[in-house]
Amino acid sequence: MPFRQSIKIIAVLLLIMLLIQLLNTVTNGIISQFGIIPRTTMGLIGIPLAPWIHHNWLHLASNAIPLALLSFLALQNGFKQYILVFAFITLVAGSGVWLLGSAAHHAGASLMIFGLWGYLLALAFFQRNVKNIFIAIVVFFIYGGLAFSLLSYQPNISWSSHFFGMLAGLLAAQLFKNNGVK
Repeated sequence: MPFRQSIKIIAVLLLIMLLIQLLNTVTNGIISQFGIIPRTTMGLIGIPLAPWIHHNWLHLASNAIPLALLSFLALQNGFKQYILVFAFITLVAGSGVWLLGSAAHHAGASLMIFGLWGYLLALAFFQRNVKNIFIAIVVFFIYGGLAFSLLSYQPNISWSSHFFGMLAGLLAAQLFKNNGVK
């Protein structure tokens, strides 16, 4: 995908998150309630919404750069593939968090960050072409430390979002490996 087109898509993605966070701030955190609340009917709405919602500006800021970079790299396999993978990770990982996550309001793009991370690493294994191997090397070099966060518990951070995001990304790479992407 051309560089400028990728940047425009990422800018729109981040603008949407920025506007949602602005609305969340103006409403004193009302939007945060629409995250994933495991095993509740109300929490089901959070499955598609959680990656777009952040509990505060620092939360959004800490997710913005990794999401932008990993999205840029995932877009190198095409916009349609990116949308398919994004939707798959959102729904599968969100469902995993809803079924097995801790009793909390789970929200944030880290679900997508870990999902795209797992997807980009696994895609190199499944497709074994120079482009995806190079992308996987870049991803591992920059974000290899994400693996360690899966092995540790940090209060107020949704470990289940990270874990199910990564798992959904691995599954997405397996399922969509032959999706006509060059």
